[in-house]
Amino acid sequence: MKKSELHNIKEPGYNTPSSYFDNFDDRLFKRLAVQKDLSEIDVPGFKIPNDYFENFETQLTERLNAIKEPKIRPLMSWRHVAFMSGAAAVLLLMFTVFLKTEVPLSITQVETASIEIYLNNENLNTYDIASYLNAEDIIADDFVANTFTDESLENYLLNNTSIEDLINEK
Repeated sequence: MKKSELHNIKEPGYNTPSSYFDNFDDRLFKRLAVQKDLSEIDVPGFKIPNDYFENFETQLTERLNAIKEPKIRPLMSWRHVAFMSGAAAVLLLMFTVFLKTEVPLSITQVETASIEIYLNNENLNTYDIASYLNAEDIIADDFVANTFTDESLENYLLNNTSIEDLINEK
């Protein structure tokens, strides 16, 4: 309920059952009589054997000494773990050897992105790449045929270099 609506409450919200106060006095006196009867009881009805607390400590130590600790067995020992990991390795090796695919992997199946990542991570220079090429692979026409427009060169320099790189090259 919002604070702005609190002044509109006409009823307190607490209700008593109908005819609650009609026989209230009778119920109150019955409850007081029961409490009076309970207060008159001197002996609670529970009895302790004679000399119970005198021998209690010795009896307790005897019972505690008589309890044997059960042997604790671990669920998984290193021996079982080593055996299970060895069995898993053997199964994995069997699956890779016997369930080999019939189609061999070729260079056409390797993704271009994987090759680019490999070349970037290997830090190869132009001499390393040139050592893998034959004289037939290198044709001068391939290099001369590529013409770059001023616009494409400008876009390349704007996207791939920074001003600091160009200043430091002097």
